[in-house]
Amino acid sequence: MQAEQQKSLQRLSSVMVVLDQLKEADFSPLIDLINAMCSSDVDAVDIVNESPCILHEDQVLSLMCAANQKLRTAFHGESVVRNGFDNDLGEGLEFMPARKKYISHHPSPLCFEKHYREFLIASLPQLKVLDNQPICKLDKKAAQVIYSQYFEYLPYRRQAEENISHILHNREIASVGTPLRPSLRLKQASRHNKNQHSFSRSLCAAKLGASPWPLLQSITSTSCVTNEGSRRFRPRQFEYHPSDSSLMAFGTLDGEVVVINHENEKRIAYMPPLGTRNSILGLCWLKKYPLKVLAGSDNGMLKLYDISNSSAKGGDSYYGGDFTSADKFEQLTSVHINSTDELLLVSGYTQNVAMYDMVAGKRLHLFNNLHEEPINVAKFSHLSPFMFATSSFDHDVKMWDIRQRMLRPCYTATSSRGNVMVCFSPDDRYLLVSAVDNEVKQLLAVDGRLHTDFGIASSGSPHNYTRSYYMNGSDYVISGSSDEHDVRICCSQTGRRLRDVYFEGKGSDKAMFVQSLRSDPFRVNLLSSSEDSEENSYLQQSCPSFSLGG
Repeated sequence: MQAEQQKSLQRLSSVMVVLDQLKEADFSPLIDLINAMCSSDVDAVDIVNESPCILHEDQVLSLMCAANQKLRTAFHGESVVRNGFDNDLGEGLEFMPARKKYISHHPSPLCFEKHYREFLIASLPQLKVLDNQPICKLDKKAAQVIYSQYFEYLPYRRQAEENISHILHNREIASVGTPLRPSLRLKQASRHNKNQHSFSRSLCAAKLGASPWPLLQSITSTSCVTNEGSRRFRPRQFEYHPSDSSLMAFGTLDGEVVVINHENEKRIAYMPPLGTRNSILGLCWLKKYPLKVLAGSDNGMLKLYDISNSSAKGGDSYYGGDFTSADKFEQLTSVHINSTDELLLVSGYTQNVAMYDMVAGKRLHLFNNLHEEPINVAKFSHLSPFMFATSSFDHDVKMWDIRQRMLRPCYTATSSRGNVMVCFSPDDRYLLVSAVDNEVKQLLAVDGRLHTDFGIASSGSPHNYTRSYYMNGSDYVISGSSDEHDVRICCSQTGRRLRDVYFEGKGSDKAMFVQSLRSDPFRVNLLSSSEDSEENSYLQQSCPSFSLGG
């Protein structure tokens, strides 16, 4: 009511939120209250506390994100922020405080991030002072230019937050064919014809805009449920099911293959290790036979499992049975099956690639010396059963066609560092190439020309092994590295950064360093697994374990 009165008098209306003696149970209602205030006539929100108060890092970030563009003051006073938030952000950031005297701070590491100042100025338009430097109109204009060039506020270039209920209402009107005025019908038809995925994309943008911070949830089945031997699972590789949105398979460091329903966290199938315990580095679901998953371990053994009976015998008359041990591929790092479920491609910590007959369970070809250094990942295209790409630590990515003689590739594209992995976009238009230390590029699949350089800053570490995959079809790219604890989400067409998602394991200081990364093919979700310090596998003596596989 007071805000409306101030508005009618053309005066600035503000609300001060005092955090003194804040309790854990009060935090969620407080977020809802701030969200409600920010959608009202309030012009500015001040968050202040002067008495002792303990806040978690995610709580501080949630408060700031809830206030969003109306945040004017953020003064911590005597608060204690856990997980080092003051060291990483608070010491570099100063809002227009209640006191006129600014406090001097040591520079935060965040201050040295590229476009740090422009990002904060554009994200928080009410900000008056940053790092003891006043913000003028020219600073704001320059910040907007930089922000629009390198960052996205919302997915799909949305400029403002949309109401989810409004989007669902419009979708229902379109689906039931409710009579509309001719002018509205033409507008709606043109909008629908322009992009058949417009509703789903609008929902994605609205859901992300409505969330002050990404929801991070660990899948307890992969780390806490004990198996028959009363040992905890140690996941190493995983794959979402291509057609069943609830299923996921993961392989462990001990050679086990487990299938879970990741929606209700129930175990569907458990396949114990066969013989010697070796890490599962390759997993691939079959397309035509959705109950089958193929697993490859680092000692070169290949097994085709039927999750309906948890066997490793194939389980279908179409397949001849198990792969023979005589044809195993030593130092295996990657497996992939073509679009017709007839051919299997295997690469490893060698310069060679093997091709297997999925029906007979036998090796057809061994292509020697395709690269000068180990081929970490080889992938078939999604649509053609004959085309595949290889990525190697020799800096090269090569495209191959098995209908031709394998003497030379269709083309070669070169990175400045060793390539960790490559994958096709779902429509096969692009190749996504990830090289050591955040060198991520998108190439045109037809000839290997550069389409997008994502410009992710390097860490300077030669052991920072980067992996990237497509998300939301081909719309976005997710990228994570073995020496870093965050995953970056970028627009695949412009390269602009949408979000950085910080991953944290159990315990106050246990960060998750990404060693395997996938996006959910059915939802706006992503999942990563962290490196296990206890890993002891066949290849550990010859190469870093976190460099292996995709």
